[in-house]
Amino acid sequence: DNGTFKYILIKCTKDNNSIFVVRGYGWAEWHDDIYQDTAPRLEAEGFETECVGGGRIEHRAADKRLKVYGYSQAFGQADHRLSVQLLQSRYADYEITW
Repeated sequence: DNGTFKYILIKCTKDNNSIFVVRGYGWAEWHDDIYQDTAPRLEAEGFETECVGGGRIEHRAADKRLKVYGYSQAFGQADHRLSVQLLQSRYADYEITW
């Protein structure tokens, strides 16, 4: 999505191994909306999930820029440094700040 939207950081654990997933959607009114949408799909793949925080992402596609900031009232502030690292793997040609 282009613009500013909520995002969450989800810890996914399977067989004592953990990975982290960043998800954000422009349609979400609340951070929990994103978690309720995403967690069942991850759990169907055998993961235990935990939302470890949230915030906002400002996406400027034309400029290839992402800015990660803020917090979730429900889940607290995500580790923005980790979120940026994960986003850099998906948006390698973007400038990503927090």
